[in-house]
Amino acid sequence: MARSTTLLLVLFALWGRAADDESPRIGQWGRFEVSAVNPRPYADPYAHVTFHVAYTAPSGKVVKSWGFYDGQDIWRIRFMPDQVGTWQYDASFSDGNVGVKGTFECVPSDLLGMISTYEENPIWFGYKGGKAVLVRSLHVGDRFFADSNNPITGETWNGQRRKAFLDWAQAQGYNMLSIASHYLNRDSKGRGKGWNTPDLWDVQTQQPNPREYQRMERILDDLASRRIIMYPFAGFFGRDSDFPREDTKQELYIRYTLARLGSYWNLMFLVGGPEPRLKGNPYLREDQINRLGRRIKELDVFGHLLSVHNPTGDDQFRDADWTSYGVLQGPKTLDRKRLSAGLLNNHHATKPLYAQETLWPGNLHHPKYSPDDIRKNAYVMIQSGATINFGDMNGDSSSGFSGTMDLSQKVQSRHDIVKAVWDFFECVPFHRMKPRQDLVDNGYCLAEPGRQYLVYLESRGAVNVRVQSGTYQVKWINARDTKDVRDGGTTTTGQALVSPQDMDDSLLYLTQ
Repeated sequence: MARSTTLLLVLFALWGRAADDESPRIGQWGRFEVSAVNPRPYADPYAHVTFHVAYTAPSGKVVKSWGFYDGQDIWRIRFMPDQVGTWQYDASFSDGNVGVKGTFECVPSDLLGMISTYEENPIWFGYKGGKAVLVRSLHVGDRFFADSNNPITGETWNGQRRKAFLDWAQAQGYNMLSIASHYLNRDSKGRGKGWNTPDLWDVQTQQPNPREYQRMERILDDLASRRIIMYPFAGFFGRDSDFPREDTKQELYIRYTLARLGSYWNLMFLVGGPEPRLKGNPYLREDQINRLGRRIKELDVFGHLLSVHNPTGDDQFRDADWTSYGVLQGPKTLDRKRLSAGLLNNHHATKPLYAQETLWPGNLHHPKYSPDDIRKNAYVMIQSGATINFGDMNGDSSSGFSGTMDLSQKVQSRHDIVKAVWDFFECVPFHRMKPRQDLVDNGYCLAEPGRQYLVYLESRGAVNVRVQSGTYQVKWINARDTKDVRDGGTTTTGQALVSPQDMDDSLLYLTQ
């Protein structure tokens, strides 16, 4: 279907196709991409013309979206199919120039779906494909996307170092990274200043910069192939960065970014960060955040998770109609009752809670966590229904291992402690439970009433659990070594259950 003004190129770098197929074969939740050559000169190809596209699903559902200008004469459309079967696409330029159309086959793949909420119990994260996921997140610094050393500080960073770090992170079990200076460079001393990270918005031309997007996407493709989810710490409109200030330019930037990145299954979205509403130093007004958040949600045809980075304290946007998950900074404390209460107070019944800056050992704004504190806080956070974003620092969020990603600077014991906690929750159906402090007189409780109750005690003691009628198996699990499991017999009342004498913190697991 070659035409005089349009060259059709279909890319299969990650998902492949059969040599004798007429239609491309794209894995479910993978990325379909077509590029077109349009030689017509435009004074402003970003604003003066739109590359409209309609996708028709096997079910007949029609999804309308748009493509993007990628420099020179190249335009592209991208899509993430969620249904197996034959899809149709029809793309055309708003000025009447010839477009492209055709079909592709969506086939089953090993991708679980786009990162989202767990539909059956949406206080947890899950995949659009239906499965829950235990998010194991690590915060990393502003240099992550850089492709060269920092001429200001003399620090070294390159693709080889990034690969070594990612290899370690995968082996450690991390499946999400919170990345500073993403999507934009945080141009502040000791943070992103001097690092050659992708700068998506050209402040001189007031237009998107395709080459910078291309740089970023090469790394995003690697992360997707590694099955690593991305949380953009700076978001669309990052502090100390080159984002557009005018409403019309912000609209252009949002639309362009969604056209390029919306088809990535592993991206979470964020209006802005860090702390656009920081007391004494805000850079976005509340009404601006709400306007931008609603517009991103309206334009995102895939329905990515969307939130905003909050300062220490309660989540101001917990009940906003555009947020789909909460971002919380704190409580930063060794008082675990206060920690749990702060997390529970910021829960939304249908949104996961991402505790973004709540357990960062070595950070100067956090208490000094002992190994026991790291373990105990981690248990309390998950028992309180929160997803942990872990940090390994030595000063601020850009110093220490989390900032440098220099493997010689990591405090391995910190990572091993939180990994052991995560490993335990992978062994129980946590995603079917919710925090239920009303059911216990001690400790921290997750429950699926009538089926299972999981109680964490931060020190040796007794607990009364208000269970529904039935007989329950009683197990005591050593929180320090979860392979140490003791049979506690059975109970029909859940009352006067006492942890073993030789355990400090422990988990009580009742199953009917």
